[in-house]
Amino acid sequence: MKIELNSDKIIIYLYNHELHIDNIPRLNEEIKDLFVNLIKRYDIDFYGYSKVSIYNNKKYGNILEIEKICHSEFNMSIVDLKIIVYKDVSMYFEFDDWYFEKIPRNILIKNNKYYLNLNDINEIEKYIEYGRINYNSIV
Repeated sequence: MKIELNSDKIIIYLYNHELHIDNIPRLNEEIKDLFVNLIKRYDIDFYGYSKVSIYNNKKYGNILEIEKICHSEFNMSIVDLKIIVYKDVSMYFEFDDWYFEKIPRNILIKNNKYYLNLNDINEIEKYIEYGRINYNSIV
């Protein structure tokens, strides 16, 4: 699990981790457990209303974007979530520079960046440390 804490969003990369996106009660429990973990480990407050976007890719796993919509100043013990699931999202590794000997045929080059579709890769682990995951924009 990799976490990026931004001022307006929290992004959680769950590589090789399956969330039960087709079983809503179980997904709610998994999200609740994840929030409890984040509160304990990172001392993050989640009171109020937040939007949780789940980007699912069978080859990679899941990426969660947690965006705070509004804070509840009256009751800090209530967390309200809107959960949106995007299934089978096209994800790309984005590289600033190409670090490998061979350039695959299926690589896209756009704006001086290299993009490799995750669905076309057999060994994802080989690329993870060299690139970023592009998951919510069209390349």
